[in-house]
Amino acid sequence: MSYSSWYAVAEGGLEPLQRSLIDIEAETKHQRSYNPDIIPGLVQTLAYARAILTKCSAVLELPDDSEATAGVRLQRQAVLDSPGHLFHLLIGEAALRRTVGSHAVMVTQIRQLADILTARDNVEIGIIPLDAEFLAPADNFVIHDTSGVDIEAVTGSIETTGEDEVALALRTFDLLASQAVYGEHAHALLDRALAEHVGPGI
Repeated sequence: MSYSSWYAVAEGGLEPLQRSLIDIEAETKHQRSYNPDIIPGLVQTLAYARAILTKCSAVLELPDDSEATAGVRLQRQAVLDSPGHLFHLLIGEAALRRTVGSHAVMVTQIRQLADILTARDNVEIGIIPLDAEFLAPADNFVIHDTSGVDIEAVTGSIETTGEDEVALALRTFDLLASQAVYGEHAHALLDRALAEHVGPGI
């Protein structure tokens, strides 16, 4: 198990850290991820990514390279078209309701999610309703095949390849996935969130 401070891996900005994920994701054949509060990077729009990364740079007091870093984040999305890659993304409903950037940014982001949910056979998106029962503690985490887990904490990233830790992450992911809704039920939650963001004046 290893811990890397955000300051250690992003001293000059966030772009190198973002770029390092391209090879990791290219080598992963089955990626599972859980994001309770934000949309996963692999399915973000450019405007959403830029808004997220601007805030990350600000809180870390780093040079704002959000434009370049957002571009790299979109480069990562090429892996979605790579043969033999499967993605199972769990997203908390709170991520749909939270305003990132602006309501207009959220409208475009939610519509893109709806398109991906319908059009991509290799990407499974599950949305965990706000009123789902608490089953297990979990922060943002990504499971790479069955070999490793990356966990995002407030101060840095935790990476583990320990057999027990990977098994725990898989078990937790399965519990969370059992609460998620898919298909037309996921579309219903997307439509509800979309209506809320359109309402303020889009």
